[in-house]
Parts: sequence; C-alpha cells; structure tokens
Amino acid sequence: MKRLIIVLLFTALIFTGCQSGANTTNDASTDQIDSQSETTGEENPAEGIDLSDLIIETYDGNKVDKDTFNNNKLTVLNLWATWCGPCVEEMPDLQKVSESYKGKDVQVLGLAVDSSEDEVIALKEQLNITYPLLKENEEVKEVLISKFDYVPVTLFVNSDGKILKTFVAGSISEEDLTKLIEGIINE
Repeated sequence: MKRLIIVLLFTALIFTGCQSGANTTNDASTDQIDSQSETTGEENPAEGIDLSDLIIETYDGNKVDKDTFNNNKLTVLNLWATWCGPCVEEMPDLQKVSESYKGKDVQVLGLAVDSSEDEVIALKEQLNITYPLLKENEEVKEVLISKFDYVPVTLFVNSDGKILKTFVAGSISEEDLTKLIEGIINE
C-alpha cells in the first residue's frame, strides 16, 4: 500500500509540473487555445513585461538581447529546471519545435531556473538540445522568474521583446505548442 501511494504521488508530480510554491495548473488543452487564462482561469503574471532591455548569457557563451527578439516574429521562452521531471520530459518536444521553425522567424529559448551549470550542460548534451539555453541572473530573477512559483512555464515574446498574454503553465507537447505558435503568428 505504501508503495502504491508513492507511485501515485510521483505520477501526480510528473503530470502537473514542479513547484517551489503553491500555485500550479495542468497542461494546455489540445483544443484550440487562445490563451492560458481562457483554459485554466489563470492570468499570465508576466504579461507585458519588456525583456528587450535585458542581456542574458547562454550556456554556449552567446548573448540574448533586444536584437534576438527583433530578429524573430515570435520567441518561445521556456522556464525550466534540471530537477523538474516534466521540464526535462518536454525538452525533446521543444527541440522538435525549434527545428521545425528554424529559419521561419520563430525561435525557442530555454531559461534554466535554480540549476547548476554542470547539470544544465550535461542535460543539454544528453538530450541533444541545440536551441539556446539561458543562464539566470539577478535581473532576470527579479524581472521574470519571480513572477512564477512553478516550472515549467512557456511564454511567448513578440518582436519588440514584450511577453504576450498567452502562456502555458505546466508541460506541453510538440503538437500543442505548434498549435499555439500557429495561432499567435497567424493573428
């Protein structure tokens, strides 16, 4: 019985996301999704934040700044952590989305939260992740990460560097993420 309870708790954690606080929501629906707030009732606490003034270093030694956003119609920004099972599980789907939109004005970025550099690099290599993974810094923590007490979170950033209303609280599949991206870029 004790083993069954442990298995059920572990399963629940995998399907809901990882949290450092109290709030979390389930995955996005596979139906047409206009915004996460319409599917879960939760508003995007980062909506409208301007990321264009931030300079964020990647684990490959490059920088993400306003030009990164200006050069793309849409940037998909996934907040994740190495210690979060659902975060790690969705990374191959994010990689597929990144590859399918390469050269199409859509970029995928991953922002590692509360994770050591060695763990991020090892995971990047293990999963063959080629989309840029960003290092958190104090400014990013204050401006963005502090808005969420759970991961994964997927945000959408326009070409001006502003975070859109649409977001995903929890993990998302390649198919559902593609539907969201198409909905946003075809508005």
